[in-house]
Order: sequence, then C-alpha cells, then structure tokens
Amino acid sequence: MRLLFLNHNYRYLGTYERAWNLARGLARRGHSVTLLTVSREHWWRPVSSLASGVWIIEMPNLGQNYSGEGYGPLDNLLRCLHAMAHRYDIIHMFDHKPNASFPGFVGRLRGAKLIADWADWWGGPGGINDVPKRRVPAIGKFEEWWEIQTKRWADGVVVISTVLRQRALEIGCPLDRVVHIPNGAATDLIQPFPVAEARRRLGVPLERKIVGFLGMGQGDMEIVMPAIRQLPDVWFMVIGPKNLRVRSQAEAFGIADRLWQTDFVPDEELSWYLACADVMCLPLSDRAANRGRLPGKLMYYLAAGRPTVASPVGDVAGLIERYRAGLLAADSHQFAEALWVLLENAALREEMGRNARRAAETDLNWERRIDELEAFYQRILSL
Repeated sequence: MRLLFLNHNYRYLGTYERAWNLARGLARRGHSVTLLTVSREHWWRPVSSLASGVWIIEMPNLGQNYSGEGYGPLDNLLRCLHAMAHRYDIIHMFDHKPNASFPGFVGRLRGAKLIADWADWWGGPGGINDVPKRRVPAIGKFEEWWEIQTKRWADGVVVISTVLRQRALEIGCPLDRVVHIPNGAATDLIQPFPVAEARRRLGVPLERKIVGFLGMGQGDMEIVMPAIRQLPDVWFMVIGPKNLRVRSQAEAFGIADRLWQTDFVPDEELSWYLACADVMCLPLSDRAANRGRLPGKLMYYLAAGRPTVASPVGDVAGLIERYRAGLLAADSHQFAEALWVLLENAALREEMGRNARRAAETDLNWERRIDELEAFYQRILSL
C-alpha cells in the first residue's frame, strides 16, 4: 500500500510518536510510507529524510504556533500541493488540525481512502482547547465543529481509547468503520536496564530514591508534587525539555532542591534515563481531555519495566489493574502513599516491573497494533 501520514505537530512531539511508530511498523512490512510533520528548525523550506524505511518530510514552521499547532500557511499550502501531486491508497490524518486534515481531503480527490485518527479530545468542556488563552474565539469554535466533522466525513476512524470510540459512535460514525487501536509499547527502542547500571552510566547516586516522569507536555504536576513534598528523601526526575513552569511549581511546593530536569533526551539514550527511576508516575486530572487520551508515556514506562503510580482516569486505570503493573492513586495523598509503598517494597516493585515489561512484549506491543491497523486499512479499501 502507498500510505501518507499527516501529523499536525513538531517532529518528536505528541501525536508524532504515535504516527511514527505506526509508520515504521508498516514500512517494515513492505508498505510505502511518507510521513509529513513540522520542522523545529526551518521556517521557509521543507526538509526530507529517510528513517527506518519511512520518508519523513518536515514542513516549514512559519506560523505553526499561531492560535495553536497546525495553522502554518506555508506548511498547509505545501501539504495540499503534495497531496495533489502524489497518488496514495490511504491517507491517515492524525487529528483534525488544518495541516493534518485539509491535505487529507485534497488527496481523497485523487482516489485515496481517508482515515481519521482520534487520539485526543479537543473541543467542548474539559477538552484540550478549553483554556481561554489558548485559542482566539473563532478558531476555538471552528475546531470544536471540525474535530467532529472530520470523523464523520472520513472513510474510517481510528480511536486511541474506549472513551473516544464511544464518542465516535455517538456522533454517527458507522460501527464497521471505527476501530480502537491504542498506543503500543516500543520494546525494540526501550530496554529494561538495571537501576544500578543506569545510574552508574549517568553519574546518579545509587542510594537515591527517584520518582520519574516522561513527557514533552508536563501537565498535572500539581497532583504529584505535593506527594513528593510528603516524601522528604525522594527526588523527582522529569525527562524532557526544561520547563520554567515546572521549575516554578517545584519551588512553590518546596521540592526545587529535589527536582531533576534532564532536558531533551534522544531516543537512543531514553532507556538509561527511564531505568534510573525506581517508580514512574502518571498524574492526570479528571477531565475530558485526559479521559479521552491514552498517554504514550505509559507505554514507555511499561517497556522500561518500571512500575507506575497513576491517576485512575480513562483507560489508564484498566491497564494498570489488568497487568498489575503499578498502583492507582486518586489524589496527592494517595499518590504519596502509593509511591511510598513501592519505594519501600523492593520485591513488589520488581514484580510489578516484570509484569509491566511482559505486557509490553506481548499484548501491548506495537506489532499487535500494526496487525490491527493493517487489517483495518484492507477492510476500508474493500468497501
């Protein structure tokens, strides 16, 4: 199959990781895959590269951050021209942003089947866009409508969570054109190294207790930071770009002297940083945006063989309980208790870490997700 993947945000950020893992898995199976994303460095020109059999085209980022990702005028124009100039069997839009959806509908005019990927709940109360300063009103209203319409008008819909599957059916998407494909675990990328080996490599004291968090987006810290404050000997490692807001929060909660912000970590080093943590955490406020998503960071935690303390929100709760890969905590007080239980019980921590890695290698592996997506593509092409 000739496949075009349209990702709305920067390379390595957010939904890109989902698109990239699906793309490289399909490329391994002999499909021709082109992935369009947004460059961090280039404002005016696209840059192409070949990685793991996938052609990645990073579009210019001029205007990318205007009223939200996906609105770069040059990016949108070049993507539409690409969709007109090339013939694809499947065009897979990763969410509804203009640079992911407009060229998708253009490409359908050339005969491609259009797949809408629903990986986040954007519009309405509690959605990602429900932040007054995030959107000018007109764009916020447009996105609330367009998020739904792109799913209704697509030939097929891929949802990341059971919550979004139910929402897709409620807005009228036909049952046989909706498939639930959550994120997978990249066990080829992430290895479960021993804590001591990782800490020696990175120069981290062996006796230090460390709770870890991974992510470019670093929200809901107000849930876990008060818990860390209650555990005076515990350090908090945030793997990802240094965020001034996170530093300010740490100062406000009195844990700034125990905050370790790693800055950006390349994929080839990520396993070592994850392995430095005794326990990983996944704080989630209970709102639509979090109920609708399945954070990719959880799959990294599982692949690293680390137990997780997570908020019981959305599909996360079921995964943690089903595979006995960690503990659930509804608030900061419960977070502190759950973290302390795992930090003080090495046998339980190791057992849950083994469970996590086993789940990543079997039921939750990306190869299973590729099987499901490939079969869905074939079904849509046959309709």
